[in-house]
Amino acid sequence: MKSFLERVPCEEVDCPERVDCCTTVRWRILERDYRDEAFREWWLLHEGARIYEEDGTFYIQWPMRCRNVSEDGMQCMDYENRPLTCRMYVCKRMLGDALNEGGG
Repeated sequence: MKSFLERVPCEEVDCPERVDCCTTVRWRILERDYRDEAFREWWLLHEGARIYEEDGTFYIQWPMRCRNVSEDGMQCMDYENRPLTCRMYVCKRMLGDALNEGGG
């Protein structure tokens, strides 16, 4: 698998889901919370919220648009000055085919 330093830059990734990176917030949650009906009920009352499992990890996600994202959600309008969190972000697509080659 490629290391963080070998990742493909986001702007070079052909990703139909890129909009999710800058227009939603996603947090990991514990499996017990994922399965807790009261937890799910409360969060799912909030517009746009969803709770899901992906590759054995549990998440809660909801819409929250970054003020620097373009209208179509496909690029950062202040890319050179983006926050460290954005600079450090690595998605599966940025790691490219190495994920498949490495068995992950």
